[in-house]
Amino acid sequence: MRKGGRLRTAVLSADLPEDALTGGSRVTMIHKSSALVEGQQGVVELSDKRIRLRTKEGTVSVCGEALCLRCLSRDAALITGDPVTAVTYDRPGSM
Repeated sequence: MRKGGRLRTAVLSADLPEDALTGGSRVTMIHKSSALVEGQQGVVELSDKRIRLRTKEGTVSVCGEALCLRCLSRDAALITGDPVTAVTYDRPGSM
């Protein structure tokens, strides 16, 4: 078994999310009022109706009304809205 295969098995058997292994992004919705995007690599677009963030896998778009980028750290962003209506994922080159 490859080393990466053993690590993946260990991560999954420990009930850890697979993104812990891949370094991928994760989006967590909190009610209809906010979205936490982990693994973001920068802001692509910022408006009160749509915020787009670059990730390793592509672009995450958060849509809604009265959107606000509340907190932006090195790899995470907290977006609030009234309400957040949609979160979509676009692969590189699809827009």
